[in-house]
Formats: sequence, C-alpha cells, structure tokens
Amino acid sequence: MLFQGIPKSTKMDVIIQKCTEIGVRRIVPVETARTVVRLSSEKDGIKKVERWQRIAEEAAKQSGRGIIPKIDMPRSFYESLAEAAELDISLIPYELEKNNNLKMSIHGKKAESIGIFIGPEGGYEDFEIKSALDKGVVPVTLGPRILRTETAGSAVLSCIMYEFDEMQY
Repeated sequence: MLFQGIPKSTKMDVIIQKCTEIGVRRIVPVETARTVVRLSSEKDGIKKVERWQRIAEEAAKQSGRGIIPKIDMPRSFYESLAEAAELDISLIPYELEKNNNLKMSIHGKKAESIGIFIGPEGGYEDFEIKSALDKGVVPVTLGPRILRTETAGSAVLSCIMYEFDEMQY
C-alpha cells in the first residue's frame, strides 16, 4: 500500500500510473503539513479520485496487469498512520535516517501487508516523522540521493517487489 503525499500539478497522475505498472495494490492520497493541493470539498475529492481510478485502470490495462489498484479518498496523515499500524510492515523513507536502509528493513521478513509513506514536495515536517515513529513506522534511508516525490514510491516499490520475489512468472 502506498501512502502518497499529494503533490502539485499532475504529478499524482504519473505516480498512480507508474506504481500501478509496477504492482501496487492500493494508493492512499495523504494530506500532510506541506501538501500544497487542498481539496476544497468532498465533491472535489470524489472527482479527483474518480479521475485517478481511471488512470489506474488504463495503466493496468496497458501493462497487462489483471489487478487494478484501489485509489482511496484523500485522508489526513494521522488517519493514514492509524491504518498503517494494522499492517505487517510500515516504512517511511527519510533523508535524515543514516543507519536503517530499505534492504535491512525488509530482508528475510514475512509480510502480507506493507505500507510505504512518501511525502509531498519538500518532504515531511519533523513532527510528522516523530508521529510516524511513535506509531511504529520504520524510517529508512534510500541512500545519499533525495528522490522526488514522483520517483520515490516507484523506486521503493520496485525494491520491495524484488526482495519478495515478485518479479518472476
């Protein structure tokens, strides 16, 4: 499951498309402290989600994927943390994490459900990282590079699929 901080412009379209092609099962758009795009009404949220769901359907069809991921209604960071607490593994790439890398966090583990938190442009505020840690979300480093929000999710998903042997027939 991808908990994606809502980015500006049409970046969410690209994120949904690429993560669908890679194999994500569910995408949760998340409003964080640094989220610029705020949906003004529930009606706006419904229209956005319908559009995003169509993008996921098209990407699944194009990539020959039989499973179409579910795109949830946007929710707050704190609602997302509560849901992530129910998952087997929850990870948050964090540029200040220096020791715990992605491979160490998933290697040899058995998991039916994995959640990945990706921040919007500008990343997370310190208090959000602290809240995530308090809820058991594991911070991981992705190495010396800071990835853009539209790149990070697909990069992490690819690594997880590889580690869990999901890139075979």
